[in-house]
Amino acid sequence: MDFTSEYVESILYLNLILERNQNMIEAKILKPGYTQKEALVLLFNTDPKLDLLDIDEVYYPYVRLRYLITVGKGRIMKKLNKLCDCIIDRVSGSVYETEGDPEFDYVEIPEDEALEIQTPLNECYDTGHSFALKQYIGKAKLMMTPEMQIIEEDIFYKKFYVVKARDPEEYTYFILVDAVDGGISVLDHEKHIEELAKEGQLEEAERVLESVDGDHELLEEMIAEKEAEKREEE
Repeated sequence: MDFTSEYVESILYLNLILERNQNMIEAKILKPGYTQKEALVLLFNTDPKLDLLDIDEVYYPYVRLRYLITVGKGRIMKKLNKLCDCIIDRVSGSVYETEGDPEFDYVEIPEDEALEIQTPLNECYDTGHSFALKQYIGKAKLMMTPEMQIIEEDIFYKKFYVVKARDPEEYTYFILVDAVDGGISVLDHEKHIEELAKEGQLEEAERVLESVDGDHELLEEMIAEKEAEKREEE
């Protein structure tokens, strides 16, 4: 076993010990493509000089809605009937179109690793309905309002790995690894805290520090921002 493998195994072992007494909940998650070990190896392959300290998992809440949109029963009108799939982010409330049939796993996850839901289902239905209707009318250029019906619904979480790291200047920061596709983003916080303090924004610096060391509100905000940026790029 080489040094990198020993380093990865030690991080995973410490993480396993900490998880033993956590409250677990049943959850439906988007099928991961990377394990914790594979995520750490991915990072080391990207930069062998990384100083990784710890790894945590967070589960981001979504709902997927598939709409059947119909405009009529005649032979010609039936050709205009379509399916529209959308996913609503249940933290930020944002929505985007998706295609295909995702694969899911049914697992138990630590309750405190599931991000708090900010957008209730009734709001998701309203958001999804408006989005699907706008998408369809924009493409079909209809002058009539079609009938819409939800024919599939998936309430699920998507897993991310949050890896704590340290740079050569001894600042700590987080690296976010998408457990589904292996996408990597850097989440900086310690330098940000120092900059706020230097600017005299002590209350804001203290809020950021408490968020990171406490209930990870800042990380939730950062993850939401990264997810939104990723969708805009797509």
